[in-house]
Amino acid sequence: MKIIKKLAIAVVAAAMMMTSAAAVLADETTPSAPAGTGTAQTQSTTDLSKMSFDTMYGNQLPQYLNHQYVFDGEKIPVNESNYYFLLTFMQLSQYAAYGYLPSTNNGRIDLTAAYGTTGKTCGQYLVEQAEQYLHSTYIIMRRAKEAGLSLNEEDMKSIDNDVNTLYEQQAKPSGITLDKAIKIYFGPRCDEQAYRKILENSTLAGKYQKKFVEEFNVPEDQKMIPSITYALHYAPEASASADEKAKAKAAADEMLGKCKSIDDLKKLGADAKNSGVCRDAGTVPVQKGKMVPDFEKWAYEAERKEGEMAVIFAKEYGYFCVGYNGKVEIDASEKQDMANKALSDDVEKDMTSGKYGFKDEGQIVTFNSSNVLVYVFGGIAAVAVIILIAVSVKTSSKKTAGKKNGKSSGSKKKNSGSKKSK
Repeated sequence: MKIIKKLAIAVVAAAMMMTSAAAVLADETTPSAPAGTGTAQTQSTTDLSKMSFDTMYGNQLPQYLNHQYVFDGEKIPVNESNYYFLLTFMQLSQYAAYGYLPSTNNGRIDLTAAYGTTGKTCGQYLVEQAEQYLHSTYIIMRRAKEAGLSLNEEDMKSIDNDVNTLYEQQAKPSGITLDKAIKIYFGPRCDEQAYRKILENSTLAGKYQKKFVEEFNVPEDQKMIPSITYALHYAPEASASADEKAKAKAAADEMLGKCKSIDDLKKLGADAKNSGVCRDAGTVPVQKGKMVPDFEKWAYEAERKEGEMAVIFAKEYGYFCVGYNGKVEIDASEKQDMANKALSDDVEKDMTSGKYGFKDEGQIVTFNSSNVLVYVFGGIAAVAVIILIAVSVKTSSKKTAGKKNGKSSGSKKKNSGSKKSK
């Protein structure tokens, strides 16, 4: 759902990408779910025999790697922090492949390009998101240990299956060793032992998230939430021209003028989406903290009446033609989202307070509530980076017509933007 607030790369993102990857690569994979992970084993066509880490990711990423992070006085293995940077890089490259972020000619995110109108480069944004990803994972692992959680035989067997998948479906067909395949995907500092440790840590974090969700009780006053029908006329404040914004508003106003009921809005929105006139349309239950602020504000206004319709503007996306359907009871997936949001809020407090003294090369990394966007957590799929690469390669050939490609840069500037007080 495009109107949901954009989340930073969190531990669950890799697992989510595994699900979407299975669909995108259906013609190239043979899914098989190993016990305990919920992930899919895949048969990628990638030939690693003539590849290296640099050819896999391009020449921009290496300068952002190999930093020594510290959590609560203990050093985080560099190969592990690199892993989270890689996951972040590949997910951002997914956005780039679909035209939402600038890309290089090989379809990866262009880290030298500007990130919207924020005054940051995409490289600086990468660093911020990867650090949040890493930091939040370690906070969740700490909570798991404090809750007395540990990995059992089934967990370890799942990790064995995932490592074996990498060997059987990547290394062996390419005629290389498992360690070499790991170094190509996860960096020269990583080997099988380090890779297994990364997977153990992420699996432990996933167990805590699962426990938290299962034990979460939805507050009584949050069990009924607004249901909104909408049609989005895309014109984000940061990137749309004045003419594009005017056209989007006019289209939204015209649609509203044709609606005598929300049923009309549902039909007109669906038709406009199918014809490409509007970016997205549908009906969605609105949880607090899940949607962009202006959309949520309209849904929750006290005087809102069933059947009411309007055009609203949300700077993140543009103009929405919206209709209020009344309140509906949240379903199981929404309860899970609410639990994840509650966990996120707890973790955000630890991040913004500096509770664990998270450092980069000896310097404290600070976060504030305006840029801590890590909302959900879960188990990392062992082959997530591999799947992200495969999906990115496939989708880079399906770039949207309006996409603007940047150019690669061979700059060797050290982790630009990582020394900061965000």
